[in-house]
Amino acid sequence: MRKLLAVAVIIVLHTTAYTQDRCAAIHEHGNNARTYKNPQSADAEHATRAVSPAQLQQTGSITHAGLRIVIPVVVHILYRTPQENISDDQVRSQLEALNADFNRENTDFGKVPPVFAARSAPTDIRFVLATVDPQGRPTSGIIRKQTTAQLWINDNRIKSNQSGGSDGWDSRGYLNIWVGKLSSSLLGYSSFPGAPAAHDGIVIRHDVFGTRGAVSPPWNKGRTLTHEVGHWLGLKHLWGDAPCGDDGVDDTPRQKTGNRGTPVFPRVNTGCDNGAEGDMFMNFMDFSDDASLLMFTKGQSAVMRAQFAAGGVRSALLLSKGAGEPWALAPENKVSVTGSVSAYPNPARSAITIRFDAAVSGTYVICDDAGRTLLRGTIKGTAVTIDVSSLRTGIHFVRMDDGRVQRFIRE
Repeated sequence: MRKLLAVAVIIVLHTTAYTQDRCAAIHEHGNNARTYKNPQSADAEHATRAVSPAQLQQTGSITHAGLRIVIPVVVHILYRTPQENISDDQVRSQLEALNADFNRENTDFGKVPPVFAARSAPTDIRFVLATVDPQGRPTSGIIRKQTTAQLWINDNRIKSNQSGGSDGWDSRGYLNIWVGKLSSSLLGYSSFPGAPAAHDGIVIRHDVFGTRGAVSPPWNKGRTLTHEVGHWLGLKHLWGDAPCGDDGVDDTPRQKTGNRGTPVFPRVNTGCDNGAEGDMFMNFMDFSDDASLLMFTKGQSAVMRAQFAAGGVRSALLLSKGAGEPWALAPENKVSVTGSVSAYPNPARSAITIRFDAAVSGTYVICDDAGRTLLRGTIKGTAVTIDVSSLRTGIHFVRMDDGRVQRFIRE
């Protein structure tokens, strides 16, 4: 990670020759009392509680018999120059990278040494751009706001309209991500579970956000956000922010501090007696360059999913309507449609059947959660079966030309 410590003065946390901090995670309680280390979560009991499918089998954004959690995301882009006003495509590239990393679908996972690969696990947590805002109106999930701010630091001002930033949406229903020009030494920072609602979310520098557009090595694989989302879901740095400290996860080895650059396996640090395999420098919660960060462990996955257990800090997100269909449309955008539509199986793996309660004749498109059209076809009759095997996993929508929409999951 990367970041600076602050109390009344700013103190450099890592006294090395490196000039950039991967992370400045912030843990807040009460009246903005802040510490730029990573203490135990205020809800530590949730970080160790097992999550059962029964606990997670709710309506809302949890799907697939409780195994997959879907989190609506709103991206606030704060820009002063055209270069800082990053494109929608750059935003989408970041969501693609984040979902790949969180579900062990990253194409570079094969670089993980076998001894550590055996400890890895997908999280079955997915992130989608919000389709509905807190007032029930349709949204792209991307907010753009021009500002006069030269740059932002880790003081949460970017999260407030009053200070030239952008107010976050209700954090019980959305993951807020603010993107802007940060100080050159800072790539990003995150709140921890239990932070004040107005500050709950993640801040990322505009030129390290995503994999396409205004990004360049060594921060061009979107792993700064992956790392910060780990904090947002309760993970510590591997070294627990203390020399040879403890991150509270059993299957991550102790290490003296964060690694930098592109370490070579095994990276043995004799100061912590962490065995012949050495540091797990390819873990997303280390400080290595993007190209070296490749995995979460089973223990880390359990900690993150536990945030969604009954009573957990993030459990309200399971009932979010932010990834659904808008209900507050302007009259000119409302479509008068009679009859119902259903889809099965849902989730679907190779094919999905769309069924109507009366015969129809028309066309359909299948879109992903970013609104991109992926497939088109025609329907004549009461049902149509569509081959969806070519689609990536995640949320998709079947939109009929009469205005009806059906959401489904491609697993």
